[in-house]
Amino acid sequence: MSNLTSKISNAYPTFNKTSALIADTYLKNPSIFLSKNIKELGDITKTSGASVIRFCKNLGFKGFKDFQIACAQEQPVKINNQIETIITENDNPTSVLFKLQTSLSKNLVDLGRSIDHEELNQAVELIDKARVVFIAGEGASGLAAEDFFDKLFRSGKEVIFIRSSHIALEGITNITKNDVLIIFSYSGMTQEPLLMAKQARKNYAKIVLITREKKSPLRQISDVVISLPTNEKLLRFGAVNSLFSEMFVSSLLYLSLISPKLNELKEKMEITQKLTDYLKIKN
Repeated sequence: MSNLTSKISNAYPTFNKTSALIADTYLKNPSIFLSKNIKELGDITKTSGASVIRFCKNLGFKGFKDFQIACAQEQPVKINNQIETIITENDNPTSVLFKLQTSLSKNLVDLGRSIDHEELNQAVELIDKARVVFIAGEGASGLAAEDFFDKLFRSGKEVIFIRSSHIALEGITNITKNDVLIIFSYSGMTQEPLLMAKQARKNYAKIVLITREKKSPLRQISDVVISLPTNEKLLRFGAVNSLFSEMFVSSLLYLSLISPKLNELKEKMEITQKLTDYLKIKN
C-alpha cells in the first residue's frame, strides 16, 4: 500500500460524506487525480471542486497541486507491451514532471550498477592513447555521439564524427590500428554503426561500444563494452532513459579522460573563452 493510499485509508473513518466520496474515487482509481482538473474531479466524485481542495488540505497538503505531486510520485509506471512510455493519457505537466523525475532518478541508480569499472578504465585508456577517435551513432544515439565529439574536440583530441552515415562509412576506411572507434547504440543492432565496426575490425582498430545489457551483433564485435540499463523498450514515443544514459556516459568518459590534464586544459579553455567573448553582446 502506498503512503498516500495509507494516509487516506487511515483518515477514512473521520471523513464526512463528501470526503468519503472523494476518497472512494481515489482508492478505486488514483490515476484520475493526475489526468483530470478540479472541476472534472468535482463532477466525477459528485461533489465539487472546492470539496476536492478541502479534501487535499485536510490530508495535510497545501492544495490540489501538492496532492497531485504526491499522487504522481507513487503511481507505478505502466508500460505497454510494445511501446515504452512513462506517461498515461491526459497526464498534466505536473504529473509528467514528477513521473519523469522519478524515472530518471531510478535510471541513474541502475546505470551506476550496470557499468563495469574495468571496462570503463579500458575505454578511457584506449581513447587517451588513440591517434584519432572516430565516433558513431544514429538517431537518438547520434545526439550522445555528437555531444561526445564536442567534448573531445574542445579538449584538443583528434576526433571525427560525421552525421551523414554514407560519408561516415566512407571515412571509416581511413581508420588504423592506432585509432579507436566509439559507438553509441542503445539497441546494439543498428546497421550503420555495425558496418563501421566491421570495417574498423578489418583495419585492426579498437572498438568501444556504449549499449544496453543485451546480446547484440555490435557487442560480439567490440573490444570494450560500457553497459546501459535495459529499462526502455526499442519502440517508444521518444528516447528518454536511454538517451539520458548515453549522455551520462559521454560526460563520464570525457571527465575521466581530462582529469589528469586539468591544468593544461584550463589554459586552453581560458584562451577559447577570450576568443568567444568577442561573439557575445556587451552590456
